[in-house]
Amino acid sequence: MFKRKEGLNFYHLLIQQVTVIRDAVAALCRYCEDPTQENGDFVKVKEKEADAIRRELVEDINRTFITPIDREDLFRLSSSADDLADYAWTTVKELRIYEIPPDEHLITMSNTLLQMADGLLLCVQNLEKDHAKVYQEATRVKKLENTLNVQFHKSMTELFAGDDFRRILKYREIYSHLNHASDKGDASADILLDIIVKL
Repeated sequence: MFKRKEGLNFYHLLIQQVTVIRDAVAALCRYCEDPTQENGDFVKVKEKEADAIRRELVEDINRTFITPIDREDLFRLSSSADDLADYAWTTVKELRIYEIPPDEHLITMSNTLLQMADGLLLCVQNLEKDHAKVYQEATRVKKLENTLNVQFHKSMTELFAGDDFRRILKYREIYSHLNHASDKGDASADILLDIIVKL
């Protein structure tokens, strides 16, 4: 569980939050490679931890008159990034509900999503002092979103080449979760690019 730093340090809280979000996506990757109960449960642990840090961040925004980042941008960034962890857990949860195993497409897309999460973490780690690095990494994250989108469409094409409609409906839903997660990663990158223009 995260430890709250004394005083209101929004950069520190953002780094904490995105670190845990990154860990949630990494846990999803492990689950896709080895879908054990323990690996799946760990995704939920990290998703809940990310939610707890986000609540702390929102509470601090609400009780602080002056923030180092525009409060609306700070809120939007925290919310958008948090969705990556939410989709990671939703993916595991629905794989369990549908009683289907992660396939090669999910392994590929989850690994791309992890690269996006790594990039977002580098962005927030450098947000206070190195805007050039933020620009570089945010731009890379946006390119990775395009990569995942291509992977998503490839997975859907192969899925619909079959005739098992129950299987198609189940995997289509799961693939879509990772595609939506990449959209949130792309949105987070856009917000970061907006922020460095204003700072």
